[in-house]
Amino acid sequence: MIAEVGADRVLFAVDYPYERTNQAVEWFDHCAINEEDREKIARLNAVRLFKLDM
Repeated sequence: MIAEVGADRVLFAVDYPYERTNQAVEWFDHCAINEEDREKIARLNAVRLFKLDM
């Protein structure tokens, strides 16, 4: 996904109740992406998209 659209256009999400949040977070914390992209996907892209206060 990142290779196709870039890390600026990806959000982290969990398909609750069909997936366990703790398992998804564990996977995301250890997947092979750089820390800058991880922060974008985990938080910063949602802040920008939904115009949230930081």
